[in-house]
Amino acid sequence: MMIEGQHRLILIGPQGSGKGTQAELLSVYLQVPTISTGQLCRSEIAHGTELGKQIENFVKNGELVPDEIITAMLKKRISDYDAQDGFIIDGFPRTVAQAEEAQSWLHPTKVIVLEINDRVAVQRMTSRRACTQCRFKTTAEYVAKHGDECPRCFGKIIQRQDDLPEAIQKRLDMYHLVTQPVIEFYKKTDEMERFNGALSIPLVFMEIAHVL
Repeated sequence: MMIEGQHRLILIGPQGSGKGTQAELLSVYLQVPTISTGQLCRSEIAHGTELGKQIENFVKNGELVPDEIITAMLKKRISDYDAQDGFIIDGFPRTVAQAEEAQSWLHPTKVIVLEINDRVAVQRMTSRRACTQCRFKTTAEYVAKHGDECPRCFGKIIQRQDDLPEAIQKRLDMYHLVTQPVIEFYKKTDEMERFNGALSIPLVFMEIAHVL
């Protein structure tokens, strides 16, 4: 189905809310790229650029990558040819300061908020498993039934350290402290839409698609 007009979407939600999954589905539906600030950082590091070296140093020291670096990467990415008809951003803005600074250049058409409580988020994320090589994502139930060999690349499927309960709760606490206020910031606009992220993936997708 062709979608008319430009869609500049921001997805906000805690870990386990299904942001990444919905971003992938919406990317196919709207025929626009998904842009993850985390992936942009990883790409710079993997390519060994000067910017990547700076980012890697911040990460190694346990520090947040400065807003000016994140903003510069994002501005460059949304100026690429494939983003001229729109884009979906996952992972930005993470702070009110980023949201305020982006007002002059980002101009989202919709801010999609996926809501989920911490208990469900922890349940979902502790069940997650991923391939160490191709990042194929699955669940603990799948591994119990089919073993830990990846069906795509035959690598090993594991539970990542950041999907352990203690690590998940720390990330959720940080989300509530730092990113939750961004939702309050966007409440002042007409672009924000809230969705129940605890519902099934197809149902959440259909509800989002309905408002676009």
